[in-house]
Amino acid sequence: MNPFKFASKFVRLGTESMTPRNSFLLFIATLVMVVAQTLGAQTETRPFVHNGYSRPYIIHRPAHLAARPAVVFMLGGIRSTAKSASEDFNWISESDRNGFLVVFPEPVPTQTDQPMGHNSITFWEMKGSRTHLLAPGALPVDDEGYLTAVLHDVLQREHADRKRVFFAGFSSGSGAVQLLASCHSQEIRGVVAVATPLMDPPPKLARPVPILYIHGDNDEQFSGFEVNSPHFATTPHGNWVTWGYLNGCRIQTAEKMNWGVQLSWQGCKDGVPVVADFIANFGHEWAGSLDSSGNKQQSQAAALDFTDMAWQFFAGIQSK
Repeated sequence: MNPFKFASKFVRLGTESMTPRNSFLLFIATLVMVVAQTLGAQTETRPFVHNGYSRPYIIHRPAHLAARPAVVFMLGGIRSTAKSASEDFNWISESDRNGFLVVFPEPVPTQTDQPMGHNSITFWEMKGSRTHLLAPGALPVDDEGYLTAVLHDVLQREHADRKRVFFAGFSSGSGAVQLLASCHSQEIRGVVAVATPLMDPPPKLARPVPILYIHGDNDEQFSGFEVNSPHFATTPHGNWVTWGYLNGCRIQTAEKMNWGVQLSWQGCKDGVPVVADFIANFGHEWAGSLDSSGNKQQSQAAALDFTDMAWQFFAGIQSK
């Protein structure tokens, strides 16, 4: 509810009996309420150590938070940090508008005993082309163990709704959240994966996982060739087709949109949604982020906001 809208209605109905002093006091009270709501939002960096690596995570609590709120974890791509992910993808604004927790975990650089630099970039393990270079005697970088440990820490501290735990990821973060969800489908209730497929699909899931899978058809990392193929059921493992099989879906559909093509599965187990949005004339980026070229282009993709699309997808998932 907009407090200013309420106040203006109150003044309009009672202008004959309201003195200027009372009107001024009402305005001040409303202003204080708005400021209090803004100050109520909190962003905190929490120290966290896993396998000997310092990996603090950032958590944001909006001013209006339910007793058992939903929680979204956002993983950026290569060269990202918890801080940069919290700033680049507009999840904090989305959290404030919709009243859910948002968490930004910390990736580890290539050379684990060196700070991030030209030859040591951060990334998420996804059984892809990059591996961490360990210092002598160091324990492995266990992103799966770290992310599940952070998840359990957040659930214990914040009393979040275990039936509304969601993960979103971009680039290597996309591969990581899909891999995590495929291994921990009983804990993760929805995934949004942007710009990278699942590199190591399991033979089956413990429970169905709703997924929104987004790629640009000009993505140099992974071509969205499904858009142009009349036989998109024959595409390689790890993409939206695989998620349909894993979720026990039966029928594929395709719909032309003003921004590209939306592919989806129907008849999935437990009715979970499995959707793939392929964006025309779009590359390896997250639409609506600070560094997205879509913000500068005059195209249908320029109007898209993947963060808002992700939250709308998560919000529509039925808790079971």
